[in-house]
Amino acid sequence: MEDENIASEQSERREANGNADSLLAASINEKLSSLTSLPSQCCIYRVPDTLRRVNEEAFVPRILSIGPVHHGKKRLRDMEGHKWQYLKALLQRKPGTMVERYVKAMRELEARTRGCYAEIIKFDSDEFVTMMLLDGCFIIELFLKNKNKQLRDEDDPIFNRTMVLTDLHRDLILLENQLPFFVLETLFNLIENTDQEGPSTSVLELTYVFFKFLGLQEVLIRDSQPDVKHLLDLLRLWFVPPSSTKSTSKSKFELIRSVTELHEAGVKFRMGTVSCLMEIKFINGVLEIPPLTIEDTTDSLLGNLIAFEQCCNRFTPHYITDYVILMEYLINSPKDVALLSRYGIINNLLGDNEGVSHLFKKLGKEVVFNSDKFQFSNLCRDVNKYHKTRWHIWRATLRRDYFNNPWAIISFIGAVLLLFFTLIQTVCSLLSLKKGNNK
Repeated sequence: MEDENIASEQSERREANGNADSLLAASINEKLSSLTSLPSQCCIYRVPDTLRRVNEEAFVPRILSIGPVHHGKKRLRDMEGHKWQYLKALLQRKPGTMVERYVKAMRELEARTRGCYAEIIKFDSDEFVTMMLLDGCFIIELFLKNKNKQLRDEDDPIFNRTMVLTDLHRDLILLENQLPFFVLETLFNLIENTDQEGPSTSVLELTYVFFKFLGLQEVLIRDSQPDVKHLLDLLRLWFVPPSSTKSTSKSKFELIRSVTELHEAGVKFRMGTVSCLMEIKFINGVLEIPPLTIEDTTDSLLGNLIAFEQCCNRFTPHYITDYVILMEYLINSPKDVALLSRYGIINNLLGDNEGVSHLFKKLGKEVVFNSDKFQFSNLCRDVNKYHKTRWHIWRATLRRDYFNNPWAIISFIGAVLLLFFTLIQTVCSLLSLKKGNNK
């Protein structure tokens, strides 16, 4: 009887465990079925925590939210009123324009737009469509007013305040502050179809004019129609080289010496004549680097470009990341910054060489780059080969150990003169002795 009770208890226990396992399995299956894969068109991401911890301020908007990530934050609400004013001005300038037409166009793009964000957007449909319309029209109206001063009101709260416009330039290039480019193009095309004033333009051209101060390549506007994901992506495309000059290097990655060390070894530096940051060349001992202006928002611009590349799939070339890594190696101290400034390669608006040196160290921190696909491998190899030749090593040693300050140079010249006069005296003594013997 006792054995039967034990068997019964074991059977009940197995049945209970079986039910528990079934319930757990059902729960796991429900969780798995609710998961959605990352959309293939995903292009707007949260900045990785590793980069954010290095310099969080570079990735956070100061006055403007665009898109859903920072939407509704209290400190950004002041600009919401200006968005509505700009939308009103845009519609009033287009007689007969129906708001419903814009709403319908945005509603048709809603699902596609949501798919561009790496995280699930919790706004309901009306809230999301309103945000698309308001933010998109604000950007277009801002760009139009920037290009055409006649469209601005006398008391315009943005263009009459330099600081506000500067902050807008910065906030519009943040990775987390983006709208898909097709939203801007759709809205702009609707606006253009009702516009009978002036020559036609494009969102590409308006964007170029707004960010022209960055030194962008205008050639992309006329000669090609790149597949643009958003404003930050467009800036990246303008900074990278054209397809014909992109690196196909398979050289092994090599570290490169600092500017000061290369200069001591006889490497000459020259300011490049093109605006593309990637067009760095080394020919016949001359390292040619395009000019770069360093100002208060440079860390934010380069930092967000790097963050975007770090989030993209592995097939996306890391042009900006590789550029920053190269500059981090070249600029190892304030002395390196001073040398590059002397040759016009760096325009330092920070006024502090130490700050520029620290900026590149900070930008390169926690960044992952592929040494097998490093865009400047050939350049580093050629520079190192030049630096390692015996004569250049001797020259660098001589400059570092004997010509590193004015007193050392004076001492060296004095020693050479002393040796020269000693040699002359010796020759004269020998000639005098020989003349005496002949007598």
